[in-house]
Amino acid sequence: MADDHQSLHFVRDLLERAKLAVVKVGSALITEVEEFSMGGVAADIRERPWHAVLVSSGAVAVGHELVPSLDPEATEDRHALSAIGQAALITRWQSAFEAHNRVAAQVLLTPDVTDDRTRYLNARAALRALLYHEVIPVVNENDAVTTREFRYGDNDRLAAKTAGLVDADILIILSDIDGLYTGNPAADPSAEHVPFIPYGEAGKYFDAAQESLSSVGTGGMRAKLAAARIAIDWGVTTIIASGRRQHPIRDLITGEARCTVFEAGEKLSARKRWLSGVHERAGAVEIDEGAVKALQNDASLLAVGVTSVSDPFLRGDVIEIRHNDEVVGFGLAACDFTTAKGKTRDIVLHRDNLILTLGEDDDH
Repeated sequence: MADDHQSLHFVRDLLERAKLAVVKVGSALITEVEEFSMGGVAADIRERPWHAVLVSSGAVAVGHELVPSLDPEATEDRHALSAIGQAALITRWQSAFEAHNRVAAQVLLTPDVTDDRTRYLNARAALRALLYHEVIPVVNENDAVTTREFRYGDNDRLAAKTAGLVDADILIILSDIDGLYTGNPAADPSAEHVPFIPYGEAGKYFDAAQESLSSVGTGGMRAKLAAARIAIDWGVTTIIASGRRQHPIRDLITGEARCTVFEAGEKLSARKRWLSGVHERAGAVEIDEGAVKALQNDASLLAVGVTSVSDPFLRGDVIEIRHNDEVVGFGLAACDFTTAKGKTRDIVLHRDNLILTLGEDDDH
């Protein structure tokens, strides 16, 4: 494990070399933490040479501050609070960036946007256009229309998926704590700060990660760690740092603040990033042992290796690959379900359009 001194030098180098960053700010920072400054974050982003996308939580919490009679636990009231708070939230961010000669734009996403390939590409093109013209995209989930059953779950996950969407070099998650610890530091005085986590070791800390004590956020350290695991698997280095500072990003570069760095794996192709981020899958195929071995050897899945099909699907749908009733991968169907059942040499999933998981959980 790297010590804090080594980690600070590594972070400085990462931030100096990055060309595109996603910065995520949580609800608790915006509504509960006095030390946090929207203007400070805007200044930090403005002074960096890289482009940046800001993912900001807080619409429901800000809406509740404005109209406390609405109940954030009730679905209809939560939708209303999101609509009220989103307008106020983007206005605050626009003011913060205007003070530093930057225009901020609101971008609201829902899982159906990032699940659908065409809408995904449209969203990516819009974000790239904003960045090209040096406009700061402020991304949030459109909670005014989402349901609890069909949403990203938390904005840490949304930030990771946004990082994949724009092919970011780095994801910075600003939290109410300065990174990952071996235990809950609020309850365990012996808990140690973890400055650097090599790729492949994030899962070791997942069960030990403490939940946030925030009353307004939907995340917590588990959610941040799950988001980090998504991002690093896509090749995006991830940093969890404290937002309890006037200039949290600047302080990382100067060495005044510490953080946890999650080393990234190899960059996935844009298509595979999209595939692995799809929220809903249309159907599934069960495959035999021979097909599993072929996939492990980087072959495409042929219909001859399919033993059964569950749920009808069409060419272009994202489907699961199962073996012995366990998910071993998923991908973009090259044919419809009738062809997949045909025991032919037709390609069901091309090797360039599938991802093997072989028992890994969905967050990894």
